[in-house]
Amino acid sequence: MTLSSLTSLPEKDARDLPRVVNRLLGQVFLYRDKDDDKDDYYFIHRHREACAAALELAGFKLLHDEYHNIFQAVSEYSYCRAHYKLDETLMVLVLRKLYEERSERLSLAQDPVVTIGEVREEYRTITGKERDLGIIQYENLLRRLRTMGLIETLDGRTIDVRESEARLRLRGSVRMILPVQTVEELDAWLRKYRAASLEEEANG
Repeated sequence: MTLSSLTSLPEKDARDLPRVVNRLLGQVFLYRDKDDDKDDYYFIHRHREACAAALELAGFKLLHDEYHNIFQAVSEYSYCRAHYKLDETLMVLVLRKLYEERSERLSLAQDPVVTIGEVREEYRTITGKERDLGIIQYENLLRRLRTMGLIETLDGRTIDVRESEARLRLRGSVRMILPVQTVEELDAWLRKYRAASLEEEANG
């Protein structure tokens, strides 16, 4: 990646570049099909080399999901990587598992839809816990994942986990945030975090 791609930008785009790159870093993902993201998504698409060069200077790598039209910036260093609590990691695993199961019936460009009840049941199955998470814990988890852009609510803007039939759209970004490519790799992650969850429960 060369710095010439940065200096060759038109003046207006050169002014917009810092804002767009900072927005990508702040949001984790930019989507083509979200009205709020669309303009900045296309900006990166037009000036991908310049954006990648700017990110590379700070130790980030620009990734693009061609099927779902999502941009993501990933840090090459541990300082800027998000660190998730065990319950957050387990919930991401739940969403990824549900995504893979549902997307088998859909085209690659479609995002599957699940209910909150299905998410809660899969969480119980994966963790092997008899006791479910509390209402507040669930809502905080799902709100955080929605803020990250991994899920969208389809039945109103609020998340009420007591509404088991309320629907969530699983975004393609749930495949990007978890670095597994095969069912076997996903099963290995599930075994690892199930064991960690049971250990935490035993020690708690």
